[in-house]
Amino acid sequence: MKTLEITSSTEEEELADHDIMTAVERLFATKKGVTAHLIDVAATQGIVMLSGYSDNLLARERAEEIAKAVRGVRGVINQIGVRAIDLPDATLRRDVEEALLQDAVACEYTIGCTARDGEVLLLGEVPSWSEKQLILRVAKSVRGVRGVADHLVVCHVEREPPGSKSEAELVAAIQEMIDWDIRIDGAQVQVTAQPNGGAVLSGVVGSAAARGQTIAAAWRAGAGRVLADELLVVPGALSHELRGDKYRPRSDEDILKAIRDCFRYDPRVRAGTPEVEVRDGRVLLRGTVSNLKAQRTAEQDALGVVGVWLVDNYLRVRPRHNVADHDIQRHMLAALLRDPYLQRYAMEVVVHNGKASLYGTVDSQFDKLQAEDVAAGVNGVIAVENRLVVPTWYATTGGDYFACYVSHAEPAAGKMPGSDALTRTIQQLLYWSPALSGQDIEVQVANGRATLTGTVHTPQDRQHAALFAFEGGAHAVDNQLRVRYGPQD
Repeated sequence: MKTLEITSSTEEEELADHDIMTAVERLFATKKGVTAHLIDVAATQGIVMLSGYSDNLLARERAEEIAKAVRGVRGVINQIGVRAIDLPDATLRRDVEEALLQDAVACEYTIGCTARDGEVLLLGEVPSWSEKQLILRVAKSVRGVRGVADHLVVCHVEREPPGSKSEAELVAAIQEMIDWDIRIDGAQVQVTAQPNGGAVLSGVVGSAAARGQTIAAAWRAGAGRVLADELLVVPGALSHELRGDKYRPRSDEDILKAIRDCFRYDPRVRAGTPEVEVRDGRVLLRGTVSNLKAQRTAEQDALGVVGVWLVDNYLRVRPRHNVADHDIQRHMLAALLRDPYLQRYAMEVVVHNGKASLYGTVDSQFDKLQAEDVAAGVNGVIAVENRLVVPTWYATTGGDYFACYVSHAEPAAGKMPGSDALTRTIQQLLYWSPALSGQDIEVQVANGRATLTGTVHTPQDRQHAALFAFEGGAHAVDNQLRVRYGPQD
């Protein structure tokens, strides 16, 4: 592998610890899903330390994810405590078991569960690292859970066990996974193998988030253990020069193989029968999957492959077992009540022929999308119509606060944020994103509606830019961004 000399740009060198710390605090205040007023932030040589408290386990993990996705952050030490709602041990165990039973992937395995004082212990065997992560996520998503003790064993019944591949085969599989993942700039990542399925990652990546994605790629490729002490975060590694040939043209045949490999490694999609066609980087998905999350995940998996610029998703959802509408409604309401973000809302769920409609009012676009995601994960549902309303005055409050935070001014009482304030907020979110900073994105705001124009590298960048506009306080987004490595006509 060719090694390029890494020289951080002047702009990156100017990202002092104080700037990073302030940026993380501002993002916590702007983005929803974290208890910003209860979290303390410190930064030393690019390492961010988080302390304080959150009111649920998901918020603790979301705070870490937000911090890792900030320019200049080399790593995150998460010492945030969880002060979740107190539930009796029997109730918490029942809720976690019900959540696992209703999940389309977790329900396939026999998972033992105990609960004590908010701590949940999971036992059982799963066929791969990916299933294990999914099951842990389901348990962490239940209100009242303060921590999860992982005693799940990867037994590799359905997959090749660690050590069954030669060292050269394992290295090739990991490098291929990194090469095709649109999120990872792997030009400066080296992979070596150890006996019995171990993998060692070294070199540099451009962000703490990319480091985590690189490690996850090694696990997904079948490594029995992953050592990454020598995989360092160097913000200057995000320069276009050090991306190497990441975006070089790929043949449709190679893209097709990469997408099928992604589906094979994804437990949500693997159980279905997606048919894939690729023509000039445009992907067509057909066939059937067993649940709505699998349908949506397949599309995101395909968009995450280098060379893909558009996905037409015609996958049909056909549950393995017929579930009556009233049972879907009951399970969906229970799932919404179990969710630590959504338990406080009074939502109405209407189900007809497997199609669920959500009604009610929530405080933010984050909560609206969270509700849709929870609903999509319920067994038997084939579609979700999200009619939840985010009041305009609330949706824009976050952006107004952030813009005033930047200028050290107090927001006027009862005043809607102006277009300039929202524009500055969205621009700040884009500036602090390792992937989007420096890309050609213009932001214009009128009457709370953000219009994004310009060119970005990937379809995922296009999606994330729109999400940042919503998080910044826009109540509508007109996304006119073009993908640099897609068709230009």
